Amino acid sequence: MPTDLEQRNMNTIRRWNDDGWNGRNIQVAWEVISPEMQVHGAGGQQVNMGPEGLIQLITTWRTAFPDGQMSIDDLFAEGDTVVIRNTWRGTQTGDFYGIPASGKWVEISSIGIDRVVDGKVVEGWGELNMLGAMQTMGAMPPFGEAVQDHHKGRDVINHHGHTHWRDPHRGHGKRTK
Repeated sequence: MPTDLEQRNMNTIRRWNDDGWNGRNIQVAWEVISPEMQVHGAGGQQVNMGPEGLIQLITTWRTAFPDGQMSIDDLFAEGDTVVIRNTWRGTQTGDFYGIPASGKWVEISSIGIDRVVDGKVVEGWGELNMLGAMQTMGAMPPFGEAVQDHHKGRDVINHHGHTHWRDPHRGHGKRTK
């Protein structure tokens, strides 16, 4: 059973999820995100610090996935640290980090670890399945399919953990692990 502090910290993260991400009330960032918040790792996304950075993040996602919703799959705390496992679901109808609208339904799982002090997130770590999202949106091929290496004019094939390439002009190339 969480302590009172841990429950308050989880409530801060739940409010950020429910009001900020799902409720589209991005101004709640000013209430739950510290101006000095530091972001570490965000699945390759560039996220600026503080409330403005998180508002930009939500705006990027909301523009690409206007019908998107973030579910909380797990939420627990130990002291000032809160861990959330969640899933973003939505239809990509707008540009997403340079990927044009695909019209595809996307589910992106993620794990966030946030440090909450005095009701505000002061530090956060996050990892998400951006690779799976890019594959679903058609920006990257699924594993095991041939893709064109545009820089060298070769077909690159990932097969059982080995990368094979074939130069169409010279036959098969090398195999790497």
